[in-house]
Amino acid sequence: MPFRLKKKTGLPYASKATYQGAETHVMYGCRHDAHTAMLLVVAKALAANKDKIAGTVVFLFQPAEEGRADVDNFSPEHLIGSPKMIADGTLNNPEPEVIFGMQVMAGMPSGNILYKDGAILNSADYLGIQMKGKQVQGSMPWLGRDPIYASSQMINNMQSLVSRKADLTKGMDVVSIGCIQGGTTGNVIPDQVNIVGTIRSNNEDVRQGILKDLPKMIERNVAANNVTATVEIVSYTPMTTNDKTLTRLMQPTLAQVNGEDKLHGLDNNASSREDFSYYGQLMPSLFFFVGATPADQTWPKLHLTITLYLWSIMRS
Repeated sequence: MPFRLKKKTGLPYASKATYQGAETHVMYGCRHDAHTAMLLVVAKALAANKDKIAGTVVFLFQPAEEGRADVDNFSPEHLIGSPKMIADGTLNNPEPEVIFGMQVMAGMPSGNILYKDGAILNSADYLGIQMKGKQVQGSMPWLGRDPIYASSQMINNMQSLVSRKADLTKGMDVVSIGCIQGGTTGNVIPDQVNIVGTIRSNNEDVRQGILKDLPKMIERNVAANNVTATVEIVSYTPMTTNDKTLTRLMQPTLAQVNGEDKLHGLDNNASSREDFSYYGQLMPSLFFFVGATPADQTWPKLHLTITLYLWSIMRS
């Protein structure tokens, strides 16, 4: 989803809109203007030299990698991003053989390329829980059923799924709760609490174990606290995994184009996610990062997503 921040440029086109039914600032700080400009420049350069290219190059400009402002993330019937592009036939004519994706990254020095074979970005799953109890005055909690207390226990217990049940020799997993909504005043226990979070992993076995055990843990926590819960888990994106052979074959080219001293292999995958992963399930893929921080500046390591990809079809 977009960063819901106020755009402070003072320009007349500063982002203001409705996001999923609520008036909000919807600044998107993920540098898609840079990605779009970069791909347009590459398209222009290759089009001017198309007689030298032994094959076909297709440029894909994809909207909604991070979701749509009018679609709830818990509405799986609405295809968005790369699944929508695939369903609409983007890969059908011409039919690609390999695909490449590139993402600028703040916090990494400008002019450097960072890559990794195998898993390079995590999977992502959305978690939504609606906890219902019985409203009561805060001075008499025994007359109600407290969804806030139940929620606090449940959030603590979620962390044990990673620390005590996941086989972390295979990979990592993170269960993070980013939104808790419940109650309107300090002296009344509410009848409902809404919880929204995310589940991230870089190993499919670890991911599936968490997705299997989490509903059971919630069910037992609910029973222990005499409340009820509705649980929604939406699988959003699989891991972004680079094809090992394609990565090895492209490494000399990346070094030649950018310089050996500015090509760096990553020891670990990044923790963010990317729906480029759906393309990679259909064909060999390579996704890498381009540093976007000048030497005299310091930037946080934001999640800077890319909505456009380049793939080539090489034929003899």
